[in-house]
Amino acid sequence: MSVRFSGLDMDVFESRLEKIRKLLRDRDRGLDRLVISAPATLSWLLSGRWNVPNTLDAACCDVIVYRDARRPAEVIANEIEAPRLRDTEFAGLDLDWVVLPWTGDRRVQIPVGEGASSDSGMPNCVDLTAECASLIACFDSTHIEALRTVSRETAEAGWDAAQRITPGMTEYEAAAELSAALLRRGVEPVCLFVAADGRAARHRHPLPTAVVVEESVTLVACGRSNGMIASLTRHVAFGALTDAHAEHYSRLLEVERAFLDASIPGATLSHVLQRGIEAYALNGFDRDEWKRHHQGGLSGVAPRSPIATPDRTQRLSDESVVAWNPSAGRWKVEDTCLVSPLGALPLVLEPEWPTVDVGGRKRPGILVRSA
Repeated sequence: MSVRFSGLDMDVFESRLEKIRKLLRDRDRGLDRLVISAPATLSWLLSGRWNVPNTLDAACCDVIVYRDARRPAEVIANEIEAPRLRDTEFAGLDLDWVVLPWTGDRRVQIPVGEGASSDSGMPNCVDLTAECASLIACFDSTHIEALRTVSRETAEAGWDAAQRITPGMTEYEAAAELSAALLRRGVEPVCLFVAADGRAARHRHPLPTAVVVEESVTLVACGRSNGMIASLTRHVAFGALTDAHAEHYSRLLEVERAFLDASIPGATLSHVLQRGIEAYALNGFDRDEWKRHHQGGLSGVAPRSPIATPDRTQRLSDESVVAWNPSAGRWKVEDTCLVSPLGALPLVLEPEWPTVDVGGRKRPGILVRSA
């Protein structure tokens, strides 16, 4: 039976394990193991699906990484999930397995206590949550290759769905088109929003409803594959786009440009956020517009890891991934981007989608279709 598997090889896996071992050595000579339970860390380490429901925050296994390189990493899972994880997600990796009955409690198998640390504040462990968050914000070439692939596939899915959605459909039906387009490409829709006719102006996270699409639709998705996540926002207008709407969206792209231009190695999240905040007023929006919705932040193995706030001093590197999402009124813009010395480089691109040049970058325009 054919299965979709990332093909993570042992050399790459071992290099990631060594980064964790180095973290243990540098942090505390008394630490000899790290308990990994946070989904984002699992994605970073294993490039596979650690979930059962399509979720961002509930893993079906724990992984123990030992400071001693002679000890393989250990997976703790129940008898339902262990065979699947062995055969598909983590196939080919040198792992030890602790398999318990499905009636059992994984927590009692986790080796907490002296020498133990955790990436998620687990009791009876030294808390390395902050250190692990910094570690998984840096990606190797295998991560980036997977990110480029899922970004391209998510962009293609957005274009595919946009061709199939018509006035008279409900938001649920539009969401079904987008979800199907993602799944046909082996991409999981871990976030899925649809807003008909400007509903996004009222509800910035518009879960689909039975509202009927008439004049326009906003499609938003976070697609996940091989542990990496791509964020997408696209707008479709049915019939002519008014000058006012076109001008409003153009000004919002200039706000996004401020975020992207400021996303260079060494910049803090708070600095980039401040540049974006200032850009709202400079482009004719209410200076407090940014308070109506978070503006994005670091991304890669999670849609936001973390959200940028005015006091967030974490620095970007040339291995960082960001997804900024300025919004105003009915319009929003967002793509996953790589940080570079020239600013953020968008990855979620589809050659058929109409684009506009904003500061030397191709940014998505509003797709206009006949009603």
